[in-house]
Amino acid sequence: MNKTFFSQNFNEIPNEAITEMDSIFSNGKKVLIKLHFGEPGNPYAFLPQDIKYITDYFKKKNIAVTLFDTPVAYNSPRNTVEGYNKVAEERGYAELGNILISDELKDIKMKDYTVQVAKPIVEAEMVLVISRVKGHYCGGFGGAIKNLAMGGVTKKSKADQHKLGAPKWIAECQGCGLCARECPAKTIKMENGKANINHDGCWGCSICEINCPHHCLAPEVAYFDDLMGQATSALINNMSKKIYYINIIKNVCEFCDCESNPGKLIAPDIGVVYGSSAVAVDRETLTLINQKTGEDPFLFANHKDPNLQIDYTEKYLE
Repeated sequence: MNKTFFSQNFNEIPNEAITEMDSIFSNGKKVLIKLHFGEPGNPYAFLPQDIKYITDYFKKKNIAVTLFDTPVAYNSPRNTVEGYNKVAEERGYAELGNILISDELKDIKMKDYTVQVAKPIVEAEMVLVISRVKGHYCGGFGGAIKNLAMGGVTKKSKADQHKLGAPKWIAECQGCGLCARECPAKTIKMENGKANINHDGCWGCSICEINCPHHCLAPEVAYFDDLMGQATSALINNMSKKIYYINIIKNVCEFCDCESNPGKLIAPDIGVVYGSSAVAVDRETLTLINQKTGEDPFLFANHKDPNLQIDYTEKYLE
């Protein structure tokens, strides 16, 4: 079983994690750090000072740092390489290392679709995935897995995960109204006692399919969480084995860093989880948050069991 290490200190890597990182990143010259630079206006997204202690670790080892992400598919300053570069530079990230925003791709066939993974990630000598833990409208929560599943693929594959998870009727609606109440996109309306789904506005989150008590709905191809797992595994299975994960549990809000308004805080600042497995790091993150809050705040906020994406990812990892 992959070990994880936890520290309440947000400014220093614990000795146990340093020992493991030293073994993974030995004899390397360049590291690609996958992170989310944040949507303009988001008050909780990382700032350079939040991760400087981590980039300093590499600089002390004379390892060149490149900070990486991919353009987004929705209307945002971050939806082009040029626009996203400008956002990252304006937030001050150039002081930590080189900034690389890229839409270069490599096709990897998975069970339900061909994932267009980010070429710089799968070709990198060494990779560090730094994730700020938060909620997510479609996945329930975002940690290391979401960081790769959505942030490590092209616009097409981001869109595919939403489109292929969209609902279809497999039985007559029983009119309970649960799907309409829980739909994050607000595209399900009750009409004449039946649910009417506006597929044009659907986010393909699979929440209605998973939670329908009468099993009237199924995904077009696969659950959103399954598609996330396939995307994450496409990356991990084809990446350098010199990879490490850091989840920072700070400013845990309802929704993603992709939002300028990410909602309210739903958990206290707890600390940082370190490990060599995305699955293990995300599981430990959820355990710590649930223990601290005495509930499952992501399930409560987003009507989705956050363990689903972890279970699917584990299933596809080689």
